[in-house]
Amino acid sequence: MKFSNPTEARRQTGVQYLSSVSKTYKHEKSLKYGELTLSLYLAPARMSGYEVCAGRTEECTELCLNQSGKNIGPQAERGDFINDSRITKTKMFFEQREFFMDWLINEIDAAKRKAERMTYKLSIRLNNTSDLSPILFAKNGKNILEMYPDIQFYDYTKIPNRIKLMERYPNYDVTFSYTGYNLSKCQEMLLNKVRVAVVFKVVPEEFMGYPVIDGDAYDMRYKDDKAVIVGLKYKTVRNKLKSNFKFVVQ
Repeated sequence: MKFSNPTEARRQTGVQYLSSVSKTYKHEKSLKYGELTLSLYLAPARMSGYEVCAGRTEECTELCLNQSGKNIGPQAERGDFINDSRITKTKMFFEQREFFMDWLINEIDAAKRKAERMTYKLSIRLNNTSDLSPILFAKNGKNILEMYPDIQFYDYTKIPNRIKLMERYPNYDVTFSYTGYNLSKCQEMLLNKVRVAVVFKVVPEEFMGYPVIDGDAYDMRYKDDKAVIVGLKYKTVRNKLKSNFKFVVQ
């Protein structure tokens, strides 16, 4: 496939868009801060047949936020079209990378123009339900961070080496994610001034000897201090939370 314009891309793929701009529940909050956030949702884990979350555990896979928000609301009752769309996007990323990137670049450019008209800042989160390196989002020898050095990108990750990208790219910010099984690595991250996100049943004021900030007030983690715990309250998903799960601190 060759990308020509969004209308033709929608006709070819059956997908209405790759990314959205401040339309999901958590990214709508960016508007209060004079910011638009472009977010990309892919099919997590191996749902598409392609692994997009190399650092995942069985628990975080079962409690993935892919099965939350609008994906369990009234829209979801009309069928699994959200997951179907995410699967199509993910297959497109792996099988039609140039087409995917041309479409994504088109959407980023449109979002950038919209932000400029509104005099808002634009940020981008490529991994909302995935954990892919931004280096993979590339075209003509340049990755997405190099293409848009003036735009702030940010991610959560369970892959320790991902934080090294922050040293190479000043427009990239990473928050490390607690899994319940990587406590020592989380402590190492905090010592090295990398914030750590933890999901709580009840969010405390302190965890692991570090202050806990409200991670649900907004999603733009790059605005936060470094050596802090980002407290995220457990969100209801399609699967049930089990008492022995370590992924959620109860």
